[in-house]
Amino acid sequence: MGMPFSFKTSVAVSALIAMMAAAPAWSQTDQGAAQDAAAQPNMLPEDIVVTAERRESTVREVPFSIAAFGGELLRESQVFSPAALTQQMPGITVNTADKSLSIVAIRGNVSTFRTATLDTPVAYFMDDVYYVFNNDLNANFFDTQRVEVLRGPQGTLFGRNVVGGAIAVISNNPEMKEDWFGQVTAGNGAYVRTEGMVNGVLVDDKLAFRAAFSTETSNGLIDTPNQKGSYGKTDGVAMRGKLLFKPTDTLRIVLSGDYSYTQGNGGAISLGIGGNQVVPSTFGDYDDSKWTNNDFARSPYRQRLRGGYLRGDLDLFGGTLTSITGYRMNDSHAINDDVPVATQVPVFDRRQVVKNRSFTQEVRFASAPGRLSYVVGAYFLSADVSTTNIFYYSPLPGSAVNATVRRNPGVTNITREQEGNVRSLAAFGEATFEVTDGLSLVAGGRYTSDRKKIDYHAFSTTDAGAIPGFGFPGEVFASGGKTWNAFTPRVTVKYRPMQNVNLYATWAKGFKSGGFVDNAYLNPTIPLEPEKAQNYEIGAKTRLFDNMLDFNVALFKQKTKNLQNFSGAGGIAHTYNGTLKMKGVEIESVLRPVDGLRLTGNWTHLVGTYTDLRDPLVNLDYSGNPAKFAPRDSFTVGASYDLAMANGAKITPQADFNYSSRISTDDANTLRLYDNLYNDTKGRTLNARLNYESADGRWTVGIWGKNLTNNYQIVNADDITAFLAVPGNGTTYWKIFTNTPRTYGVTLSLRP
Repeated sequence: MGMPFSFKTSVAVSALIAMMAAAPAWSQTDQGAAQDAAAQPNMLPEDIVVTAERRESTVREVPFSIAAFGGELLRESQVFSPAALTQQMPGITVNTADKSLSIVAIRGNVSTFRTATLDTPVAYFMDDVYYVFNNDLNANFFDTQRVEVLRGPQGTLFGRNVVGGAIAVISNNPEMKEDWFGQVTAGNGAYVRTEGMVNGVLVDDKLAFRAAFSTETSNGLIDTPNQKGSYGKTDGVAMRGKLLFKPTDTLRIVLSGDYSYTQGNGGAISLGIGGNQVVPSTFGDYDDSKWTNNDFARSPYRQRLRGGYLRGDLDLFGGTLTSITGYRMNDSHAINDDVPVATQVPVFDRRQVVKNRSFTQEVRFASAPGRLSYVVGAYFLSADVSTTNIFYYSPLPGSAVNATVRRNPGVTNITREQEGNVRSLAAFGEATFEVTDGLSLVAGGRYTSDRKKIDYHAFSTTDAGAIPGFGFPGEVFASGGKTWNAFTPRVTVKYRPMQNVNLYATWAKGFKSGGFVDNAYLNPTIPLEPEKAQNYEIGAKTRLFDNMLDFNVALFKQKTKNLQNFSGAGGIAHTYNGTLKMKGVEIESVLRPVDGLRLTGNWTHLVGTYTDLRDPLVNLDYSGNPAKFAPRDSFTVGASYDLAMANGAKITPQADFNYSSRISTDDANTLRLYDNLYNDTKGRTLNARLNYESADGRWTVGIWGKNLTNNYQIVNADDITAFLAVPGNGTTYWKIFTNTPRTYGVTLSLRP
C-alpha cells in the first residue's frame, strides 16, 4: 500500500517551506538558456532546442513531423502526464483510463494488447532510456525540461520498435548553481498536487546535484450510485535525484535515480447500451447518467516504477561520444470488472499483474558540425517481462457464451502466466552532406536483431479440464522462441530556399519485432509476424513576416504490413496480423501579431483504412474498416497575452479549445451504428487559465479550469454483449471509459 495522503502532503509542504526559507541565501534564477537561444540567429526565447536527430537543433530544422513542449508550458497547462498531451497536440491518442493498459496511437498505429514480449508501435523514452511496457505511460511529468513527440517511423536513430512514433521526455539535469522551485496546486474533487526541486553545488565547477519530487492526490469526480465514495481516485508520489560530475572541461557524467508509486481506481467505467435500451434485471439500480461508474470493484490499481541511468558525454575530435546505461523496473497490479450491481458478481473480471526488468546500453558518436556530419552508434536491450492475466467469467443467463461456462453468479476462472525474455542488438548510423549552402542530403539506417523467448502456463482454479466456451483445452504448458532481423533505412532531402524556410522530403522504414500469438488460451508460442512500416513524407517549416508567423505543414502516406492487432471478439483475447494504410496532413502554426500576444492553431487530418484485416478466431473480415483511435479531423486553437502592469508585474490570460471528430474503438467499427454512443466519442474541450506573476518574478499565482463546458467524451469502448445477451437481438452492450468532467483550481509557484 502507498503512504497515507496526510504524511505525503506534510512532507511535500515542509519541503516547500524549507525552500522558501532558504531563498534569501540563494542566487537569482539563471535565465541563461533563454538568453542563449535569443542570441542565436533565427531563434526566439520561446524556441525549444530538441535532440530528435541525436544532436541539438530546433523543431524548424528537423526534417520530419515533430512537436516539442517546454517544461514551463506543460506546468502552466496542467499537463502532468503523457495522457494529458492530447490537450496540446491534435491527432494523437494517449489513454490511460484503463490502468492495466495504456492505449497510445500516432497516425493510427496503436497497440491494445497485454501479451508479454509484444512491443508498442509508439515508443516511450525517458532521458533516452526506453520503457518496455505500455502501462509505463502512467508515469508522472515533473521537473521536466521538454517533451518531444515524433510522428512516423524513427527506425534509424531511436532504439526499439519505433513504427508509429515516439514520445521522448527529457528531465532537467543538475547545473553549477544554487536554485530551487516549488509549486502547489489545489482543485475540486479534493485535488492536491505539489512539485518541488532543489539544485545545489557540492564542488565548484565539478560536482552538482538536483533533487525533485511531486505528489498528486484526488478523491475523484465520478459518481458511484451503488457504492460509497467517488471514482477516479488517485494517490501518488514521485521523486528523482541526479548528480552531475564534470572532472574535466570535456567530460560530463550524470547519475540519476527515480522512484514513483501510484494507487487509485482508474477512470470512469460505465455500461453503454446501443440499440434497444434494455437493462438486464441483474443490474439492479442501473444509472446511465454521464460520468457514472457502474463497476462494483472500482478497478483498484497500484504501480511502482523505479530505475536509473548513468550517462557520460565526452567531447572528442570536435564531436561528442555518448554512453547511456539504463535499468528500469515496473511492478503493477490492476483490476477491471463488468458488474451486474444486484448480484455484485462481475460478468467479466480481468486482473493483471506485471513485473518487468530491463537493462539498456547505448553508445553513439555525433561528429562535429560541418559539410559532412554524422551519427553512429550501437544499442543493446535485455528485458525480463512477466505478465499474469487472471480472468473470472460469470456471463448472465441467456447470454451468447457457451453453456459450459457457469452463469452469473457462478464463477469460471482462467489464469495465464507469461514469462518472457527480450534481447535486442542494433547498430545504426546517419550522415548529412551539404551539397550547397541550401541543399542537404541525409541518409542512414539501423540493423536490428531481436530475439524473444516465452514460457507460458494457463490453468483454471475452478475447472480441472477443458472449458469449451472459451476454447480452453485444460492446463497448458508451452515454451517458444524466435529471432527477427531487419534493416530500416531513412533518406531525406532538405532544401532551404531562403532564410527561415526549410523544405524536406523523407522516405523512411520502421520495424517492430514479432512476438507470440495470444490465441484463446491455446499454445501462445506460434510466432506473430513483425510489423514493417514504410512512410513517405514531405513538409515545410517556416518562420515568416519578421518572426510574426510560424507555419509548419507535413503531408504523409504510410503503409504498415503485418500490423499486430489485438481483438476481444467473441469474449476471447487473441492477436493476429493485418495491413494498415494511413495518409494525412499535419499543420502547426503560431502567430505573434503584436508584442505579448500569441495565437496558436494546429490541425491534423487522418484517413486510415485496414486494407487486409481478418480475424481468424471469429472468422470475420474487417478489411476496409477505418483505423481505430484515429480521428478524421482534430484541431487545437489557443491564445495567450502577456499584459505588463505599471508596477512591473505581469498578467497572462490564456485559453485553448481542442476538438476531435468521432473515432472507432474496435476493428468491427460497430460503435458507429449507435449514435447515442458514437456521437459521444467526439471531443470538444475548452481550457482556460489566468496567471499573475510578481514584478521580481519570484512568485506566480494562477487560476485555471479544464473542460469548462463539461463536455462528455467516450475515449474507449469494449463490446461485452456476448457476456450479457445474444448479439443481433437489437441490443448491444459496451464497457466504456470516459474523459474527466470539469476541473478547476488554483496554482502557486515559487522561485528565488
